[in-house]
Amino acid sequence: MRIGIGLPNHVAGVSGAVIGSWARRAEERGFESLTTIDRLLYPSLDSVISLSVAAGATSTLGLVTNVLLAPLYSTPVLAKQLGSLAACAGSRLTLGIGVGSRADDYDAVGVNFTRRGRILDEQLIAMRRDWSADAGYCPESVSIPLLFGGRSEATIRRATTVGDGWVAGALRDFDTQSAFAERIRAGWQAAGRAGTPQIHASVNFALGDGDVPQQGRDHLARYYGFRPEYAKLNVDDMIHSADDARAAVRAYRDLGFDRLLFHPAVASIDQVDLLADAVL
Repeated sequence: MRIGIGLPNHVAGVSGAVIGSWARRAEERGFESLTTIDRLLYPSLDSVISLSVAAGATSTLGLVTNVLLAPLYSTPVLAKQLGSLAACAGSRLTLGIGVGSRADDYDAVGVNFTRRGRILDEQLIAMRRDWSADAGYCPESVSIPLLFGGRSEATIRRATTVGDGWVAGALRDFDTQSAFAERIRAGWQAAGRAGTPQIHASVNFALGDGDVPQQGRDHLARYYGFRPEYAKLNVDDMIHSADDARAAVRAYRDLGFDRLLFHPAVASIDQVDLLADAVL
């Protein structure tokens, strides 16, 4: 199982200067990939731009959106940005895509929140068309793996028919996640797809002494504050010790997941070393 670490782009007030140094440290310490969390109305850094900075600071790490809220964006512009990033990064990009659950993000860009699933379906067709050099958007054709977040029937349909797999949420609900992963694998086979789907999971973490774990919990409580019950689940589930981090790796490896992404809940760069010491 591949192990990636998140960039702290989603931590409120994060300095943009940390992204490049964080990415370089992650590559030096042996992580397989870097990932971002996407959100609009929050004092955070844009996912695509953050991954672009990380791409320029590294040479081998995979680049993963986990997840990108694609319906918030203009489809032709997003296709060009992602196609450009994939071309510049040497095909290191994997797109985790979802629709999100914050209506205010959609209101801010004038997109109908209730149509976000249908918009995503339309975007998938258009972006894959636009990633061909023949479409005139990109200088070269690129192939970008698409993984879908969520637990709806639409998620299963997208992941097994037009996508490349599924991304589980950050809560360690192992039984539910394992059962859904099996539905993805079964749907993949039923669709007559070759090979196997990619199955990713993610967790939140804040390692260290003193008040670092509490800082991480405070971040999660604020970030998910629009849904208080869900925020509490994330706070309670946050990884705060090396033993807990290693246990998560073992659990997802035993469940047959292909990649585990650790999202930092604090933006201090020593989190890269602390996590590497624990799980690599």
